[in-house]
Amino acid sequence: MAAPKPRTTRSRSHRDVPDLEKMDAAYSWDALEWTKIEPVTRSVSRVNLDCLLEAEQVIAEGYGVVLVNTDEAGTLFVTNFRLLFLSEGTMDVISLGTIPLATIDKFNKIVVKSNAVSRQSEKSSPSRRLLQVIGKDMRIIVFGFRPRTKQRRKVYDALLRCMKPARIWDLYAFQCGPSKYSNTDPKVRLLNEYFRLLGKGSLHASMSMIEDGSFTLSNELWRITKINSSYTLCQSYPFALVVPKHFSDEEMLQASTFRARCRLPVVSWCNPGTGAVLARSSQPLVGLMMNMRSNTDEKLVAALCSNLAGVRGSQRR
Repeated sequence: MAAPKPRTTRSRSHRDVPDLEKMDAAYSWDALEWTKIEPVTRSVSRVNLDCLLEAEQVIAEGYGVVLVNTDEAGTLFVTNFRLLFLSEGTMDVISLGTIPLATIDKFNKIVVKSNAVSRQSEKSSPSRRLLQVIGKDMRIIVFGFRPRTKQRRKVYDALLRCMKPARIWDLYAFQCGPSKYSNTDPKVRLLNEYFRLLGKGSLHASMSMIEDGSFTLSNELWRITKINSSYTLCQSYPFALVVPKHFSDEEMLQASTFRARCRLPVVSWCNPGTGAVLARSSQPLVGLMMNMRSNTDEKLVAALCSNLAGVRGSQRR
């Protein structure tokens, strides 16, 4: 009778990345059930890290974790904002292993069998426990955990809770900003931001300014207009808009007819020092033959990019 062949397992390198098409989709972002995720636990870790941002809290941590991509050992933290990987000893932030939760597409638990030639050696060489994180920026990060420590389970469960919490207010975006504002009225907060962009941060908006329309301030480049105060110009734009100073309200009305849903170009942000701006708008209505033009729309776009005569600085971007 022939002797039984020894049991063998397929050897895999810890650098191997499984076929993404064959991955179990149960752990993907889209497959997570929002209503079944428990609220985020707010018990802060005893670790006090200097690299934590404002209102960033440690939810879970794993020690002796290996960043498989670079074979670097360190500590992996799950915060309410990101996955944070610190090198062992120096506790420096490792950029490759640090990724904000909002940019994670999916994450999977992976088990890689060790290279064992017999049942006895298989028992003494436990399988590798890996956590694969796939980012929306096409980044693939793999973390290796010590066996029989349950650290991977703790990190995985924390990711489930933090990435899609039960309440939207548990997201980090709502933890670090709104608490600084004494007035939560969105119109007042919008005007205060406009005043800051115009270099008039010493002024404070109020509801009385909104009611009497006295918020139409300006500087050498920009002005705040109330042409949309009743939302008749554009229903999806705010009541106050920042536009080039020498661009009249009549010209704004003409330019809005050339944009989808009347969403004409307006300033969303500007740099007080360089004058660089970020503007938003909808698509121009150029027609089927792509030959329709609007002189007023082109004038408005040009006004967003050009400096006034006598104003310091070169042409804005």
